[in-house]
Amino acid sequence: MDSKTLNRIRTAFDQGMKHNRELRDKRDQKLWKNVSEPYRLESLLHSLSKIELDDIRKSLDLKGISNLKKADLIQELVVAIPSHLRGILSTFDQERYGLFKKIVSHSGKIQVPRNVSIEHIKSLMGWGIIFPICLDGKQGLTVPIELVEQFSAVDDQELHKIIDRNTEWIRLTQGLLYYYGVVHTSVLVDMVSELLKQEIDFKEFSDVMTSASDYYQQMGYSLYGFVDKRVYNVEKTFEEIEKRLSIGYYPFTKQQLLKAGKPGYVEKTREMKSLIQFLQQYYHLTAEDIEDLTEQLNTMILNDASLNQVVEYFQLQFEFRDFEFINDLTYHLTELMNHSRRWMLKGHTPKEISQRRKPVIGLSSAQNPQPSTNVIDFKSRKAIGRNDPCPCGSGKKYKKCCLNNLS
Repeated sequence: MDSKTLNRIRTAFDQGMKHNRELRDKRDQKLWKNVSEPYRLESLLHSLSKIELDDIRKSLDLKGISNLKKADLIQELVVAIPSHLRGILSTFDQERYGLFKKIVSHSGKIQVPRNVSIEHIKSLMGWGIIFPICLDGKQGLTVPIELVEQFSAVDDQELHKIIDRNTEWIRLTQGLLYYYGVVHTSVLVDMVSELLKQEIDFKEFSDVMTSASDYYQQMGYSLYGFVDKRVYNVEKTFEEIEKRLSIGYYPFTKQQLLKAGKPGYVEKTREMKSLIQFLQQYYHLTAEDIEDLTEQLNTMILNDASLNQVVEYFQLQFEFRDFEFINDLTYHLTELMNHSRRWMLKGHTPKEISQRRKPVIGLSSAQNPQPSTNVIDFKSRKAIGRNDPCPCGSGKKYKKCCLNNLS
């Protein structure tokens, strides 16, 4: 791709991103409502649109009132929301519960904390328990007076235990999906149950995950089960996972999964760090640049992107200096891709699959099936088949040569 074409693509991309940001900012500004104190539930509900009120009705699973006019629907919600407060909080984790409790402890109103995003606020609005308001000319959050008064009645040790349980469920689930991409619901519940050595109620688990997916925007639900939001093609990914019957899911520890389940987590392997250090020799990269780059690279590799696709992505981000630079970059990318975990390999890296899939002497290929390793040959830039000539130049087939000596 020539430099003029690349520049046109970069310019169009930047303009598109700027336009999207402007539209999003205009839309988000409408969230902040001027509501007079005291902040009562009825007046706060009146500041919402009929669509927003319907979202609350659906979240609370209220039946038989979908056709009510706005004023009548508000009257129903004024009664329903306080009566559902304990049930709502019982689907929360420590982060959301902590935010709710903080607002309550500050007389029901605070300025928006830095770590609370627009998406977080919209999710909490959907329950009708936290509302965005203009507070002294700044963006604020409020809990209606009725809920502030009721909180002490529902805030007990049993609720605290449920909150702690939910936090662990959510972190483990997000961690499992970070590494596996798509997992059938029943399999996922079994995985979490095994990790915690406890029985899990399927409905409670589903309610907690539905609430968490809306708030954290890290996972969702599909026909194939729970899915990480970064999966490009859910159907293809699930089908590729199902094909690999001869390998099990990589056995991550509970601590590894809890770490991976944190919002914004990106696994920084030795090869990823080496690539970043290589790039820093040629380009000035800010901490934000590095974070964006590692996140995008990680997502592409998890989705089984080819080496060529990754190189094309780099072309859009950087001006390539010379052939030697391209050669060195390709080496680092090849190492990164061979040592990075893939959803289609059930959380294994191509290198790990190559190491553990050695033929058993005396068995035919039909008796000893070998899944695709996805290991990439640096010279050809392509995945190496077991029966392809070994890239080392020995003249032997890959399966008879370096495949057996990978380390």
